[in-house]
Amino acid sequence: MRIGSLAEAVGTTPRTVRHYHRLGLLDEPRRLSNGYREYTIDDVVRLMRIRWLADCGMPLGEIAAALGESPAGETDVVADLRALLVGLEREQSALARKHIRLSALLNDAVEHRQLTALPREVADALSALIGTSAETDREALIRERDLLEVMAISGAVPASFFETVTTTLGDHSLRQRYLGLLRRFSALEGRNPAEAESDIASLAAELESMFDLDSLASDPSDTTVDTEEIGSLSIDDILPDPAQRTVIVRATTRLQTTEHPRSGGTR
Repeated sequence: MRIGSLAEAVGTTPRTVRHYHRLGLLDEPRRLSNGYREYTIDDVVRLMRIRWLADCGMPLGEIAAALGESPAGETDVVADLRALLVGLEREQSALARKHIRLSALLNDAVEHRQLTALPREVADALSALIGTSAETDREALIRERDLLEVMAISGAVPASFFETVTTTLGDHSLRQRYLGLLRRFSALEGRNPAEAESDIASLAAELESMFDLDSLASDPSDTTVDTEEIGSLSIDDILPDPAQRTVIVRATTRLQTTEHPRSGGTR
């Protein structure tokens, strides 16, 4: 049997067979008097086993051990297989999360909604508010939406935070209070933090109270806001204005009292 026939019988290519020869996984067959290599049924069986293990996800460098041809012994094979399963389960979890997010994005695209990482309720409420607000509030709301989306993508805040935002935007009195806080926050831009200390302190306290940040910090099932960094962005990148930055850092200080592992996103 020539190399082409061998490769065809196993469903691979002559190039792959030669690669296995170079790796030492498949012995090179004897040459006939005419110079051609002659493969046998033993080579077919060997090659099929190699291909089967590779298709199961086993790296080529570990196949020799899996076939009992490595001095490392059975223990290493067991450890390798367990590690491969752990990696596969991790990939499956990641794919499941991607499936959920892509399904949500597909629904948004079908409904001609803007694609966003924000929970749909938050995105819809903000869009409605932006569309009906005065010009003076619209710019601040757009910046707020962008910041919330950065936080959502990074997974730096718990889902319960966005639930609070949804509740706030859905209640008339809370929504008006929220807009008032945004106006005061916008008015801080360009001010010296030392001179604006009173306004910074009161605004930080109101933000903490309005979004119940203290309860988020005490909830062990939630993640915390990292007030120094979101993903690879520092707080200076996100909020370049010193006075506004001080408000956010102060308002979220309690969230740093307990460290929890970050989640993978909000959608």
